[in-house]
Amino acid sequence: MTMLDTAIDRYFSATNTRNNQLAAECFDPDACVFDEGQQLTGLESIRHWLQHTQQKYQPVVQVLATQRSYGEVWVKTQVSGQFQDSPIQLNYIFALQDGKISRLMIR
Repeated sequence: MTMLDTAIDRYFSATNTRNNQLAAECFDPDACVFDEGQQLTGLESIRHWLQHTQQKYQPVVQVLATQRSYGEVWVKTQVSGQFQDSPIQLNYIFALQDGKISRLMIR
């Protein structure tokens, strides 16, 4: 079992149960998300991104491994859902500030 920071663990749990409100609460108000070539900043943009992603892809994320490096938490995942080539492996790279996600890069 991989131990994750509370905000990251809650984010994945909320994502997998399609609880976008709980997922959004894991982010700092000024957080940035980088996904699919887009940069989103602030909770309103992140809420919209969470809703859009859930509706379009219906993702289920399985954590495979974690690593901490230079203040970031790298999480290797397997993501399945309604998209071509599902499931795929993606890296989620988190930065945390005061117990909240301040930055998330998905690639």
